[in-house]
Amino acid sequence: MKGFTLTILCLILFGATRINAQYNTTELGVFYGFSTYLGDLQQERFETDECHVAYGAFLRYNMGKAISWKWHLYKGVISGSDANYDGLLVRDRNLHFRSDLYEVGTQFEITFLHFGERDERIAAPYILIGISAFYFNPKAQYGDKWIALQPLGTEGQWLEAYPEEPYDLVQWAIPMGVGFNINLGKRLNIGFEIGFRQTFTDYLDDVSGRYPDLVLLAERDPMAAALSYRTPEYLNEDLPNPGGQLRGNPDNNDFYLFGGFTLSTVVGHRFQKGYRR
Repeated sequence: MKGFTLTILCLILFGATRINAQYNTTELGVFYGFSTYLGDLQQERFETDECHVAYGAFLRYNMGKAISWKWHLYKGVISGSDANYDGLLVRDRNLHFRSDLYEVGTQFEITFLHFGERDERIAAPYILIGISAFYFNPKAQYGDKWIALQPLGTEGQWLEAYPEEPYDLVQWAIPMGVGFNINLGKRLNIGFEIGFRQTFTDYLDDVSGRYPDLVLLAERDPMAAALSYRTPEYLNEDLPNPGGQLRGNPDNNDFYLFGGFTLSTVVGHRFQKGYRR
């Protein structure tokens, strides 16, 4: 991952040297598509049932033919469930979650191939990389209610006997992906992009490490114990205290992504002399 990020940064620097004299433009646009995630409750493949509608708005400044700078605000939903995996032991874990996700970020879009005349780009694919901040709040259904999980400390985060600190609901991410823009005229553009978000947390789904001592957890909050260990619900039988057993995979952080269509219009432009090295 570090090597990939370094490669993208080098491409940004290379692309910035290829800007020719042209009109720089500012676009205001909207995004509509889908959001999903990959983590402990979505096992190595994307489930269509866990893809949700996402939308947002963005402001893009085209610094030249080769590079654009975009700010965006996106809203989506992420979810996952052990119920998706028939025949796997993980199904017995019986965990699930759902969370609204709000992201604000900035990214560079780097283009190396253009379709159209020398001074007027008609269409172009691009790669993107940036940085974003996002808010999430994983919840699980219990009866007919959706219960916020972070305040419960389902892996013992609020217990004095455990060193794990409660995870923050605002986190950083690195967007990376690809897209394609088509110019429908002097002021209108459509496009498609898909961007993975590498996060720095393993708790998008509230699942990461090991089960806490359920006796201690139940003393603090019976609901926390009930939502931490849900195998007895699935098997319909009493089971021993699972304290210390693996609940998730703490070695890998979670991903989420946004993918979909963009529509933008030029709201400003100015002529600026560029340069070539």
